[in-house]
Amino acid sequence: MDNSEQDETSILKVKIKEGIGLAKKDIFGASDPYVKITLLKGGGSMEEILSKQTKTRKKTLNPRWNESFTFRVNHGTNKLLFEVFDENKVTRDDFLGQVQIPLYIVLPENANTWNNHKDYILRPRSSKSRVKGFLRMTLAYTGGAALQSSQMADDPDWEMVDSETASPRQEDTTPLPPGWEERTDANGRVFFLCHNTRTTQWHRPTAAAPDVPQRSGSQYDRARANYQARRLLSHEDEPPADGAGETVVQGHQPHDAPFDDPLGPLPAGWQMQKAPSTGRWFFINHNTRKTTWDDPRKHNTQVDELGPLPANWEKRVHEDGRVFFIDHTTKSTQWEDPRINIASVGGEPVPYSRDYKRKYDLFKSHLKKPSNIPNRFELKLSRNSILEDSFRAIMSITNPDLLKARLWIEFKGEVGLDYGGVAREWFFLLSREMFNPYYGLFEYSATDNYTLQINPDSGICNEQHLDYFKFIGRVAGMAVYHGKLLDAFFIRPFYKMMLQKPITLNDMEPVDSEYYNSLIWIKDNDPEDLELMFAVDDESFGQTRTIPLLPNGADLAVTNQNKEQYIKLIIDYRFITRIEKQMNSFKAGFSELIPLNMVTIFDANELELLLGGLTEISVADWKRNSAYRGGYYDNHIVIQWFWKAVLMFDNEMRARLLQFVTGTSRVPMNGFAHLYGSNGPQLFTIEKWGTPAALPRSHTCFNRLDLPPYDSFYTLREKLRTAVENTQGFEGVD
Repeated sequence: MDNSEQDETSILKVKIKEGIGLAKKDIFGASDPYVKITLLKGGGSMEEILSKQTKTRKKTLNPRWNESFTFRVNHGTNKLLFEVFDENKVTRDDFLGQVQIPLYIVLPENANTWNNHKDYILRPRSSKSRVKGFLRMTLAYTGGAALQSSQMADDPDWEMVDSETASPRQEDTTPLPPGWEERTDANGRVFFLCHNTRTTQWHRPTAAAPDVPQRSGSQYDRARANYQARRLLSHEDEPPADGAGETVVQGHQPHDAPFDDPLGPLPAGWQMQKAPSTGRWFFINHNTRKTTWDDPRKHNTQVDELGPLPANWEKRVHEDGRVFFIDHTTKSTQWEDPRINIASVGGEPVPYSRDYKRKYDLFKSHLKKPSNIPNRFELKLSRNSILEDSFRAIMSITNPDLLKARLWIEFKGEVGLDYGGVAREWFFLLSREMFNPYYGLFEYSATDNYTLQINPDSGICNEQHLDYFKFIGRVAGMAVYHGKLLDAFFIRPFYKMMLQKPITLNDMEPVDSEYYNSLIWIKDNDPEDLELMFAVDDESFGQTRTIPLLPNGADLAVTNQNKEQYIKLIIDYRFITRIEKQMNSFKAGFSELIPLNMVTIFDANELELLLGGLTEISVADWKRNSAYRGGYYDNHIVIQWFWKAVLMFDNEMRARLLQFVTGTSRVPMNGFAHLYGSNGPQLFTIEKWGTPAALPRSHTCFNRLDLPPYDSFYTLREKLRTAVENTQGFEGVD
C-alpha cells in the first residue's frame, strides 16, 4: 500500500459485546452462536477483503462475547457485514441474522465511546429467513484519516436503536390501519390480524387501505371460485359411449397418398391434394363433397390419443424426433401442444387401477340415514358471526343423528332456498373461519402457508379449545356424510392419525425438512458426539421447557444402540403426544357421524381428497410454472412426453401425480407459481436421473420429480403411472 492509500484509510475498532434474544434454530436444544465479521469493498461491490470470527458460545440464545477486533478500512466506501450463525455439527451452520454497516457513518472514539453500546437489529437475508434479536456492539475510529462529518447518514439497509428502548420491530415502521395487529407465528414469520373481519394475511396493510377490508375482493373471490370448482372424485363425467359421433370407415388406400406417410392411409372416400397457389395440402371428402385444411386422420384416436387438434393446426415431427405444431392461421410454429388449453382435452381417461370411485361408492352405500329424525336440519345464522352461531347450534345438539338430516341453511337478512348451494356456501365460509390461525386452533406447517396442522398451544389461545375441536370434527363428519367439502388441507400425519396408521420418519420430510435431515443423520451415524438426551426443548410463547421423552429422559444419553427408539419417540412427540387431546376431540366429533372404521378403506391420499375434494388442475398453468434440471429443458423430447402423459391423465390421476411429487393435491390459490417447498417458494421441478429401467421418484420437500430418460412415450407413461399408483404415503420414495 503506497502513502496516498495509507492517508485515505482509518483504523477501526469493533467491540462485540453480546447477542440478545436470538432465534432458536437447533431442534435439539439451545443454539451455539458465533459472529462472522466480513470487511466488504463497498462502492457497489460485495467483494470480500478480510473476515474474522468470534468464539462460539455454547447452548444460549443470549451469548456474551466481549471480543474486540481491529480493521484498517477506507471509511468512505468500505462496509462491515456481521453475520450470526448457530454452529451445527450435523449439517451446515444455521443463519441467525445479519447487520450491514456502511463505515462512513461511524464516529471517532471519545471518552464515553466504549461505555455506550448500541443494539443493532438482526436482519434476514431474504423474506423467508426467520430471524430475531439484536447484536449489541460498538464501532469507533481510533486513528488514521479524520472523518469529515460525525452525522449518521440515512441508509435503508440498516437501523440502530438504543438498548434502553430496543424492541423487536419490522423494517416497515409505518403505522397499521385501525383494527390491525402485527404478530409472529411459531416459525418466526410475521403475519397481520384484522380484528374487524377476523382475518389474517401475510402482507402488511397500508393506511391507504380501507379500515375494514371487503371480502368481495379478488383474492376472496378466487378462493370461493376454487372451492366451488372442487368436487368429489365420484362426480367424474362418464366417458362417451362407444361409437359416439361420426364413424370413420377405413380400408381403402387412396391413390394419391404416399405409401410411407407416417400418419397412414386416409379414410375411405377421402383424397389429399396440394393447392397450386400456396403449395399447402388440403383434403377432399367425396362422401360429403366438401374440402378442408384439417387432416381427417387427426380425428382418429388410434393416431393421436389426445383427440383432434384445433382447426387449422397441424402436427409434424422434427428431424430429431421432437413433435412441433403449425398454426396455419397465424403462420407460426410452436413446441407446445395447443390442446393443452382445451378444458375437455383427450378421449377416454387412462384406466386407473386403484378405482377410488368404487371405494367411494362402497363407502356411501354404508351411510344409512336414521329413520327417527326430522326431514331436515335447519340452521339460521349471520355471516358476520358464522363461527360462533354455528358452534352454538351444532354443539347444542345432543343427538348427533339429527345432523344427518337434510341441511337447510339460512343466512339472516337473505332470502333464498337451500337446495345445496347455500349449504356449500356455509361449508366454505365456515372452513375459512375454523381453520384461520387467528383463532389459535390451527397453524400453518413449517414449509408453506396453505397446509395446516393442529396448534399444540391451542389451549392457551382458547380455553374451550377441546370443545371447538369436537365441533370441527362434527362439521367434518357432516361434510363427508352430505357429500360436501372443506376448504382446508392438512399435513399428511393428520390423515394418518384419523386412519389410525403409524407415522414414520418419511412423513416428517414434507412437514419439516430440517428436522427430517437431522434425524436422518442420527439414523445413519453415531450420535454420541452430539451429547443428546432423551428429552426435547419445547418453546412456547417465548418460554423454553425441557420435555423428557422417557421417565428421567433428561439424564439418559442417546447412543448408537438406542437411537432408533429416540427417533421414534421424537416423531411420536412431534405429531402425536403434543396434540393428542385435540386430535382425540376432533375424532370424537367426527365419529359421531362417520365411524372411524368406515374410512379405513381409504389411504391418506384418498382421505385428503375425500375431505378437501379434487380441484380442477390447469395443465397449462402447471407447465408454465415448472423448472427443469440435469440436462432437461422445456423442449426436450422426454419432457414433451411427460406433459403429453399429464394431458392424457384424468383429473384424479393428475391430483395423484401432484400428491406424489409435492405431498399434497392442493394447488395454491394463486396457481403453481406460488407452490412452496421446504425453503420457501419452489417451482415444480423435473430433474434428469437414473436409467430407463428405473421408476420415477420424488422429493416432496423440494417439489422435485426425478425422471429417468425413457426411450419412448409409452414406457414413460406406464413407469410414471406405476410409481404414482404404488406409492403409499411416502413409503418407497427415495
